[in-house]
Amino acid sequence: MDKKTSAIHEAMMADLEQIKLTAENILEISKKSYQAVEHYLAELKAYIIDYKFADEQEEIEFFKEIKPMFLKEFLYHIEIFELEAWKPPVGQHEQIAHYKMGAFRADLYFKRYQALYTYYRTRSTSHDEQYFLRSGACDIITSISMSDLDKRFSTIYSHQFAKMQAYERFSDYIYRSIYNLEHPGSPIREDEKGISNIRWTDSKSDLIELAYGIFAKGSVNRGHAEIKQIMTALELAFNTDAGNFYRTFAGLRVRKKNRTSYWDEAKEKLEKSMDDPDTGY
Repeated sequence: MDKKTSAIHEAMMADLEQIKLTAENILEISKKSYQAVEHYLAELKAYIIDYKFADEQEEIEFFKEIKPMFLKEFLYHIEIFELEAWKPPVGQHEQIAHYKMGAFRADLYFKRYQALYTYYRTRSTSHDEQYFLRSGACDIITSISMSDLDKRFSTIYSHQFAKMQAYERFSDYIYRSIYNLEHPGSPIREDEKGISNIRWTDSKSDLIELAYGIFAKGSVNRGHAEIKQIMTALELAFNTDAGNFYRTFAGLRVRKKNRTSYWDEAKEKLEKSMDDPDTGY
């Protein structure tokens, strides 16, 4: 399953990147993007309907990890399209107020599903059989009805996980848009920061472990940043490519020992340096 779903996902992300490069404005980007994702979701659905999961754990992995990677892109671009389509054409204060309404809607969603969002953020597994098996029961109040979903390809919680990831990214887009309106022309170029020659020189798995630690602690955007955003920011900051970090992290999770070797070593060396008066810290 992993090989096929990864191939579909890589093709989708390549198409989305091409749309970003060729579309003329955010409305065109968002419209073409959700249309493209809809195509790949249909392809994924056709594959999964004919696929027999090896066991319950593989089914959980699909609905908890894999399908949300696709669906979150669809939901995100729908939100961006609607946000930008209704944005006032002129007026800084009016546009900021419009974006803040979008931020309020996203924050309200996270508050409404706080318990499930905590389950998602802490990467809990205790209710996975209920949440991500198609035979599982739904015990949350939601506007989504199972009668509106194809049960061969859907669970309520899989949809909610995708929506949470979409809203994390949507919130980040809103905050950046508001900042740009409030501080026009303020971003500092990378070479002016003096960091253009910084390179990550530890292993890719160490960088991925760092990113997931930041994500798990909720250190970015009040915990609303998704792992893809954090990973991309670290890649840009350290001029590197982490590759397929989802797959690498999956490997870290099943380690029998030293699952957090980077954090453990960093903690040990930091504490040692704190005790050494000659470190220059």
